[in-house]
Parts: sequence; structure tokens; C-alpha cells
Amino acid sequence: MEQNVKIRRSLVLLALSAAVIAASVLVVERFGPRLDLSSDRANTLSKVSKGLYAEIPEQVRITYYISKTLSAKHPGPRAVEDFLRSLASSSKGRIVLETEDPGSGEAQAAAQSLGITAQRMQVVEKNEARVALVYSGIAVRYLDRIQVLPFVISTDSLEYDLVKAIRAAIADRKPSASILIGDSGKSLSEDFQALSSALSQSGWEASELRPGEAVPPESSVLIVLGNSALDDYDAYRVDDYLAEGGKALFAVKGVDVVAAQGISASKLESDALLRALEAYGVKVDRALVLDPSSNTVPYQTASPYGGAMIAYSRYPHWIMTRPENRDAKSPLTSGLAGLDLFWPSPLELLPRGGVESSPLVKTTPQAWLQREDFAVDFGDASRYESEAEETTGQYILAASLAGVLPQAYAGRPAPVREGAEALPALPERSLASRVIVVGSADFASDYMTITQSEFNASFIVGAADYLASGDDLVALRNRGQRDTRFSKVKDPEAKSALATLSYVVNIGLVPAAVIAFGLARAARRRRQEREEAGARLAPAAAAPHAAPGETDSVDKEAK
Repeated sequence: MEQNVKIRRSLVLLALSAAVIAASVLVVERFGPRLDLSSDRANTLSKVSKGLYAEIPEQVRITYYISKTLSAKHPGPRAVEDFLRSLASSSKGRIVLETEDPGSGEAQAAAQSLGITAQRMQVVEKNEARVALVYSGIAVRYLDRIQVLPFVISTDSLEYDLVKAIRAAIADRKPSASILIGDSGKSLSEDFQALSSALSQSGWEASELRPGEAVPPESSVLIVLGNSALDDYDAYRVDDYLAEGGKALFAVKGVDVVAAQGISASKLESDALLRALEAYGVKVDRALVLDPSSNTVPYQTASPYGGAMIAYSRYPHWIMTRPENRDAKSPLTSGLAGLDLFWPSPLELLPRGGVESSPLVKTTPQAWLQREDFAVDFGDASRYESEAEETTGQYILAASLAGVLPQAYAGRPAPVREGAEALPALPERSLASRVIVVGSADFASDYMTITQSEFNASFIVGAADYLASGDDLVALRNRGQRDTRFSKVKDPEAKSALATLSYVVNIGLVPAAVIAFGLARAARRRRQEREEAGARLAPAAAAPHAAPGETDSVDKEAK
């Protein structure tokens, strides 16, 4: 009896222990701390998100539209939901989270009407394959305003996107960027598609500004891409915008490089926008800077057998900037995945009263210049370093300015353009402004797709966020980003060999090793089975055979 009581008591204690463990797991999973081993704590809720509740006057409702089919077969939705719950739990009741499965009918129609997009996913159920429409989108509601993240499958940029969406819903407007194309023959839709896409995906409303037009006062930021076709009338418009406290990013050049039927380059001897920038405190040198840390570029050449072939060459005019040469204190560059600059010109910072200037990105100390002999074609490699001996050093490639900028056209008559309206007078006193200058007009163009440098577009989006909103959004955007290319390998042959080795190891050696391990294990198992069978047969084979009738006598004796 006493033994039965002890058994029942042990079973009860075991059941209670299991319940406590299960409850602890659920509590820790939902509300407890998580161990974040990432280098920049990219998987931990940031201070910006933890303090977001202070920016929310009324309650924000977040609805996560997630298909059960997707959440059951992909780990991404679980991570997304965990992040959303963490954000809601830290908001002191200002953010409320709800999840909904838009499986079909009215729920599906409601999700689609908000802009939640469906994705096709192949699923296998009961040995039958079918294509299912799945949803994983987020709607942010504040009062009668809605911001939507159409499809979210990971937490890579979720914190940045969500914070920006909440702020946009509260402010009741998206940030807007006016983009001025300063090189003739180029347009936003034809030459800057990767940048346009990145701006749109990050919640920016981008519109192209024609040369000579006034910058709309509601523009959050002005982005100037190129400068060779801008005159004093255009530069005056920019000067007026900055004097009113506007913020701007300039991607400019001191040497005009033309890539058509070969590549040629020439100095921009007189350039209105460059003169204005020099008045602000940034001088753009009329030279090209080259660097051993550079991209490998594909180009077409004649084959030994006639016809054409694709060759790859290290091209020092397309600089691959290094992390150690970016400003570690600036949120814009401290966590930057990468930045590649095409045909850049070096910058020089000039002291200006009331303006704080700082370099953001530099070359390596082994960089050099081309001041007169602009050897830029792939066939001119022997002349690339003709001026290296006297110009080798480290140069500034990008810089930031903050403060009350001097007016470039102060005390001068306003420029006149035939057929255009008269320009207004500059304000008597300028307001504080912020400016970022990059010495490469082409780094924002679709050249970035050739070298897998799409992080260039991310840099511009981050710069726009920094100029318009401050440091916090940029820090969120850069969290967890990495340059996954073989960027530390500078020699083209070594880089090609490393890529080949990677393919051989991952596609050949690893599967072969797995197969070999399986075969060896199967052979070992068969050998063990044979040895065990032999061990069982050995005693029977070793025992003497009994004579006829001997068995019966033994049985009788035993009885």
C-alpha cells in the first residue's frame, strides 16, 4: 500500500514538473530575453523601437496577415511574429498586435484590398503537389490611416520598415525625394532603376525634378545625380533650397567619363554646381582617383580565333571601399554593407565658419590619381599608373556638412535664362542645413548591377533617411547587412580560383563526402551483422555431435 502511494506521488510530481517546464518555455518564448550572438546585435530590439511608444499619441494596431500553409512550412513567419510580439510588449500598450489568416472569402478580399500581396508556393499534401496562394503581410493602422508592408518573409529589414511605416502613419504622409538628374541624356526611369526601386521599397515617394525647376518646399530631401549639364540657373535653385534649410545629397564628378564605343574622359573645366559646393566647403578635384581595392569588371574583347569573348579584369577606376576606411562614428557608414564608386573624383574639405565637415569614406593609402593622362579604357591598363609615383596617398571620396551653409550666390545678381521665369531673391538669413557629397556621379546609376553593388542604392536611401530624419533610421537600416562577395581578394585570377574552389567544394566534394560516409557506414553495419551471425554459430559448430540414443539416456538421467 505504501509503495503504491509513493508511485502515485512520484507521478504527480512528474506531471507538475512537466507542466512548469512547458509554461516556462511559453513565457520565455513570448516575453523572455533572447541570446543574440550576431556581431551588431541585429536580432535584438533596438533603443529606437523600445522608445517608439513615446512618439505614438493614440493606439497603433498592427495586423499580421499570415497563411497557415506558409507558417507551417517556413521558419520566417514565426520569426516575424516573434518580433512583432516583442515590439508590442515593449510599447506600454500603445501598439496592439493581432494575427489573421486570410485563407479565403471575405478575409482574403479584405487583405487584398489593403495591398497585401499573395505569393505562389508549391506544397505537397497526401503525396499530391499543388500550388497555393500564401500571404505574409503587415498592415499598420493609426486612426483612419493605414500603411502596408505587402509581403514580409524575414526579419532582415523588418524593424526599419516597421518603424518607418508607423511614423508615416502618424505623420499622415510619406517622405518625398526630389531627384535632379544633372547629366544630359540620362533619366530616372532609364538609368537609375535600381535606385528608384530601393527608394520605393523603403517608403519614399521619388519624383524627377527637371533642371531649372524650383525644389518643392514639401520635399524631404533633394538628390542631385550628376552635374555636367547644370548651369548657374540650376545651381542657384539648389542654393536657394539649401538656404531655406533644405537637405541634399550630391553625387558629382570632376571628370566627365563617357562609355560609348570605348571609354573616354575629360575634365569639367567650368561647372556651376561644383563652384557652389566649394563655397559650402567641399572642393571636387578635376581628377580621377584609382585604388588597388577595386572591382573586377567584365568586358568584351576579340578572341584568338576571331569573334568576341568576355574577359575579366581588375579595374582600379571602380573602387571597392573598405570598412576600415569608412567613418566608424557616423551611423550612415558604420554598419554599411559596402560602397562601390565608379570613376570617382577626390574631395577636399575647406574650412567654413559655422559649418561642421567630416569625411565619411576614404580610399586606401595606396590610391593614386590621374590628373592629365586619363587612361580609362580597358585596353589602356599599361598607362593606368603613369602618375602614381607622385600622387599615391589616401583621398576623401564622400563627406558630410552640417550647419548654416554660406550662400554661393550671395551678393551676386540672380542668373537669367532665356524663356525662364526670373529667380527669386535669396533669403536674407540662411537656416541650418545638412549636405552629403559623394565624388562619383555614376555610383547611383545602374552600373551597380554589373558589380552586384546594389548596396549603393541602400546607401542613398540611408543618406536620405539620415538627412530627413536623423540618425536612428539609418542605424536600423544598416543592422545585419553584409557584403557577401569575395571582396577581400583583389587579384582577379585568385578571385576566380576561389570561386571555382567554392563551387567544387559545395557542389562536388560535400555531396561526395556525404555519399562516401553513407556507403562506409552501410559497409560497417553489414560487417558487424556478419560478425554477430558468426559469433552465434560458433558455439554450435564447436560442440561434439551426440551419438544415436545418447539424448534419450541423458533425459532419463535428468528425470
